[in-house]
Formats: sequence, C-alpha cells, structure tokens
Amino acid sequence: MNSSLFLIIIPLMGAFIALFAKKANRLMAIVITLFMEIFSIIIYLSGKLPVSVEIGGWQPPYGINFVLTPLSVGFIILINLAAIISLFIIRGEKSYQFYSTYLVLLAASNGIVLTGDIFNFYIFSELTAFGITALIAYPKDRKSTGAAIKYLILASTAAAFLLIGIGIVYKTLGTLNIADIASKISLLDPLTLELIIILMLTGIFVELELFPFNMWVPKAYLGGTASVNVMLHGMLGTAGAYTITRILLTMFTVDGSGLLVNVNIANSVIVIALLTILVSEIAAFNEKKIKKVLAFSSMGQMGLIIFGFMIGNEQAIVGAFYLVVANFVAKTILFVLTGEFIAMSGSGNWEDMKGIGRKHPVAGLAFVIGSLSLMGVPFFAGFWGKLGLIQGAINGSAFMVVGIVIVLITAIIEGIYFLKIAHTLFLEKDSDREYLSKARVHSIVIAAILALAIIAIGVKPGLIESNINSATDEILNSTSNYIDIVFPRR
Repeated sequence: MNSSLFLIIIPLMGAFIALFAKKANRLMAIVITLFMEIFSIIIYLSGKLPVSVEIGGWQPPYGINFVLTPLSVGFIILINLAAIISLFIIRGEKSYQFYSTYLVLLAASNGIVLTGDIFNFYIFSELTAFGITALIAYPKDRKSTGAAIKYLILASTAAAFLLIGIGIVYKTLGTLNIADIASKISLLDPLTLELIIILMLTGIFVELELFPFNMWVPKAYLGGTASVNVMLHGMLGTAGAYTITRILLTMFTVDGSGLLVNVNIANSVIVIALLTILVSEIAAFNEKKIKKVLAFSSMGQMGLIIFGFMIGNEQAIVGAFYLVVANFVAKTILFVLTGEFIAMSGSGNWEDMKGIGRKHPVAGLAFVIGSLSLMGVPFFAGFWGKLGLIQGAINGSAFMVVGIVIVLITAIIEGIYFLKIAHTLFLEKDSDREYLSKARVHSIVIAAILALAIIAIGVKPGLIESNINSATDEILNSTSNYIDIVFPRR
C-alpha cells in the first residue's frame, strides 16, 4: 500500500512537467487525474483497508504516515471526481501556469485527506490556499484579482492561528501525530485544550466557509471560472468536510464517541453552523447573480453538514454524510450548467436566462433535479441527508429544537429562490435577446449523468447505505479505531 504515495507524488511531478509541456499540458492533466480516480477506486475496493502507511520507514509518531480508511479514500474519490469534471468543462485554451497550479491543488487536496500528521495537514492546507488563490485570479481582471487577494489574506491569517494551535500541541504533548494526540488528549489541562481547539477551529473555519469567516466566498465564486468553481466546491469544500471528521471528531472527542470533548465549544460550533445556514440562505434569496446564489447556497449546505457532525449521534452523522454526497453531486451539476448558461446569455444575472431550459430541456431538467435535491425534496438524494439531521436533532438535547426550526425555515427559503430560477429558465425568451452560443454537449451529458445519480440515490438510498454506515461507524468509534490502525501494538 506504499503505492498510495502516488496520490501525492504523481500530481506534483505533473505540476513540474506542466511548466514545460506547453500544448500537451491539458491532456497530461486529464490523464493524471483519471489515473488518480481509477487508482483511488482500486484502493477502495482492494479489501486492504484500513491501513497506515509509514513514509521512509520511520514508524509513527516519529515519522510521517498516511492513514487510508474507507472514509478517507471515499473522500479522495469525490475530490478526484470533481477534479476530472473541472478539467472537462474548461472553456478555451489555458496556459501552462493554470495546469501546473491545478495539479498542485490536486496533490494538496489529496494530502489533506491522507495525512496522519497535523503539521503536514497545515502544509497541505497552505498549498491548497495558494493554489486556489492563483486559480481564482487566473482571468486576470479586476474582479477575479480582488477576490483572490481577499481570500489569500483571510486564508493566511487563519493559517497563523492554526499554526499557533499546532505549536501548542507539540509543546504540551510532544507529538504531531493525530493518533498519538488522540490517545493523549486527556493529559491536557482543560484550559489549554480549549485554547488549542479554538485556535485550530479559527484556522479551518475559513476553508469550511462558516460565518463570519466566509465573506470571501461569494466574490471568489463570482470571480472564478466555472471550472474553478467546481474545484472550490468539489475539491476544497470536500477536503474541508473531511477535516471536521478527522481533526475534530477523531482528535478531540470523548473516548472516540463522535462527541467533541468540550461541550461549550461544541455548542458554539453548532450556533455558528446555524447562523451560517440562516445568513447564507437569506443572502441567496436576495441575490440576482447566479454564481453568488450558488456560493451562498454552498455556505448554507456546509453549515448543515457541520451541524450534523456536531450533533454527534448516529442519525445525525449518517445524515451529514448523505448531505456530503448529495451536495457534492447537486452543486456540481449547478456549477457546470451555470457556466454554460452564462456563456449563452452573456449575463451572470439569472433573470436574463429566460428560455434556456426550453432550448436545452435536458440541461434545464438537470438543473431542476439538482435544485430539488438541495431543497431536500423526497425521492432526491438530499432528502435523506436532511431527514437524518432532523432525526438526530430530535434525539439530541432540547437546544437542537432551534436547529430543526432553522433547517426547516431555510429549506423553504431555498426552495423559493431555486424554483424562481428554474421557472425563469423555462419562460419564453425575450424577443430582443439572442443567445451568444449553444450549451456544450459534454457539459449537458455530465450534468445529466449526475442528475440520474441524484434520483437513483433518492429513490434507493441503499445504493450507498453500506458506505455511509461504514463511514459513520468509523466516526462513532473514531479514536479507538484510528489509534489501533496507526499503533496496532498499543
């Protein structure tokens, strides 16, 4: 299983080669990413998971290690799938800098999920920050450059807090290994533990798009191209969701129970998640630019996912994992199609996209299916996620009733603005407006396939139930499972 290093090394080597490959760089990026995806699926189906891979022959906690479990490799599969889709929907020829930066981002996103060491987690997080900054700024106009600079400033500031927290961990426990930290967390003074958790949360909340650390998100999506939006959502966002499961729900839990060790901090995170949901959905409701609508919606969906993880019981965590998958698929559909709709209409305002659904009914229908899934309508994948969250919240404390109310209210708000957009797509086109281009066939095919996946999971959730249950069990027994993988003889 040492071959798992390929998931980091091959994209990094490709990033270097892309600097000299010139016109072959796009083909090389596609080949590398397809290899990453196929290789990840082979690992997932190999029957050899879970396993800890020691780098350079040095055993943890003294050496660096990668930890491959069904949960981590499952997230790798999603990240690489988003990477493939982002490459296929690129418009026009991109320079070697674009593909080189993209491959660094791919390696770093994989690294965040695989690493068993928090300092290397910090390194990979920094690489993703610089990579996505460069990709957002790639159009080299005022809008994209401003968005990139804003993100870079926030991400760099957050990284400083994360690094300070990591430094305190090393100073007090003498280790950087996640499994080793998890086994020694009870040795920390309660105030020191609180300080460490707060510093590390501050460091990762920017990437997780949580209020009030998410002010960069709308401008980043607005400034970036459709392919970069898929990277932001499918690669960076998915890696961020994994961060919660491994950093918070493995390293800082009560005897590996899936509950954060500090109740007050856990409740504070829940409040932040609920505020994120409420503020984001209200902002999306009042927004006319379709990219910003999807950006605010992404923030709200991430708030839902974190709310589920922080509740900490089985139903809520199952719901959170269903939401990870459903949001990944549905939002990818919307970002892919939005790029086509903007190119056709010549406008980023959804009110100017009348008639596109009539001209391309498959694309319009796929957009509707993605929207219904995000709303949590029955028989669509997102329904099972929101249902699990509500069931988990009902079985939680009385405080969770507020969460249920907010989830239900924001679902209605979400439904109103998505249905308004979908309705506009199927109106008669204004006679004085002409479409500037046609939607590309391969983008419609990608959206249609993903829409079918949403319906399949919605009608028959058992298709991924065993995978979701495996991931949930890994979290509910996270510390003991994770420590036993890394330190089998302890």
